[in-house]
Amino acid sequence: MSKKRLVMKQIKRALFLTHRWLGIVMCAFFFLWFASGIVMMYVEYPELTRDERLKSLPPLDLDSIKHSPYSVVESLNMPSVFSSLSLSSVQGRPAYHFGSPDQETTIVFADTAEIFTGIDREAALEEATLSGFSNLGSEPNYEGSIEIDQWTVTSSLNRHRPLHKVSLGDQKGTSLYISSLTGQVVRDTNRRERFWNWLGSTIHWIYPYQLRKHNALWRDVIVYLSILGLFSILTGTIIGLIRLRPFKKFKGTSASPYSGWMWWHHISGLLSVIFVSTFMFSGLMSMGPWGVFQSNSSAQDQISNYTGQSIFRLSSIPGVPLRSEQPNSPLKEITWHHIDSVPYLIKHYEDGDRKAVFNESDNKGNLHLVGLIKKAAAQLLPDNRLLSVDMVDDFDDFYYERHNNFRPLPIFRARFDDSESTWYHIDSQTGVPISRVTDASRRERWLFNGLHSLDFQILWNRRPLWDFVVILLSLAGMGFSATSIAVGLRYLRS
Repeated sequence: MSKKRLVMKQIKRALFLTHRWLGIVMCAFFFLWFASGIVMMYVEYPELTRDERLKSLPPLDLDSIKHSPYSVVESLNMPSVFSSLSLSSVQGRPAYHFGSPDQETTIVFADTAEIFTGIDREAALEEATLSGFSNLGSEPNYEGSIEIDQWTVTSSLNRHRPLHKVSLGDQKGTSLYISSLTGQVVRDTNRRERFWNWLGSTIHWIYPYQLRKHNALWRDVIVYLSILGLFSILTGTIIGLIRLRPFKKFKGTSASPYSGWMWWHHISGLLSVIFVSTFMFSGLMSMGPWGVFQSNSSAQDQISNYTGQSIFRLSSIPGVPLRSEQPNSPLKEITWHHIDSVPYLIKHYEDGDRKAVFNESDNKGNLHLVGLIKKAAAQLLPDNRLLSVDMVDDFDDFYYERHNNFRPLPIFRARFDDSESTWYHIDSQTGVPISRVTDASRRERWLFNGLHSLDFQILWNRRPLWDFVVILLSLAGMGFSATSIAVGLRYLRS
């Protein structure tokens, strides 16, 4: 045997061995990823959505407010620089939430100007009872103060820890997690969500909290498992093509030399290779490895340009409207903002409606929200040309609803001629920027969301067509993975 043929034989043997053992290691992961993905289409990971949060807050009692934000700061001798300011109910009482530039939050009751110092067991039970989740059939039960569990691993809850966990004892099996910082509900789960998430997100994301709480380790596990999966697919594809004879068939009938499970594995693998490989690749992209989706600019800095100032001067902001209203929906929260250095507030109602209110005495009655948005939009990227500010009345590939993300319509889209082709989506009712689109986020939209979820508008807008296509492909992936499991078990037994 020539040296060249010997080398080729060794390479081929190494290729077969590599694929065989990678397949044995990865086949169960492939099967579980496809199966759990179907579950996640309909039951997402527990979170307190915007609508649920507004529903959970008691209505604001404006008539009981005795102190303005300015008088509270003065009477308590608090620092006068704040990065955020809001008003919502804590323990059934109106309270100001002052956010400082260093991410600290101070909460002061608006009726007595007392600082909120946290809640205990009894106060947590009372908050659960007052929340919109409670009903006549509820029997709240305090389950303790916790740092983290399976449904609270997200880093967005870090500033609220420890969390008070209260079970409502209702028919849905609802559990509430109440912040020790704000005294408000920050997460809810129910029996159905918990059951299906053990079969969905926990498997799909490899999300047991014992691993997930170590964020860097968890990310490495996902990234390197995805790379192993891709390498398994690549080696299998090469072998599958080498062993395929579409014209000069084996034994005169088959294009594959294999039989039984191996035949099914060979043929189904080649038929599904495009879908399986793009699914695995997009799963890797979901982690944004190696900064592939990292923008070259800071959205926070650009939004600061839009607002005109990042701090609140309490003496100039609009005051709380102290007259009780009779709207169609209860008022739940008030937040203060700036556009182009002009202060204003937004009223948030239980049904999701929002209303911007300006202080007309300061603004001389000449301000119009739409005009102000268009003027301030140019300041988002002051060194680049604003190409257009267009009203968008419908969803498209870069602005659409998925699961429970907040995506109101109509919105303004501000387009710039910068090096990242930046777009900003701005809520037309409030003037608040909702999302930013850059070249980096466009890559993420297609390489992750598009390839992984197939949420292309041609399918997404024609449900249940999207459901049918995704489930069909997932079942095909499960079928191929099942052949891998059968082949791997047979090899291990032998």
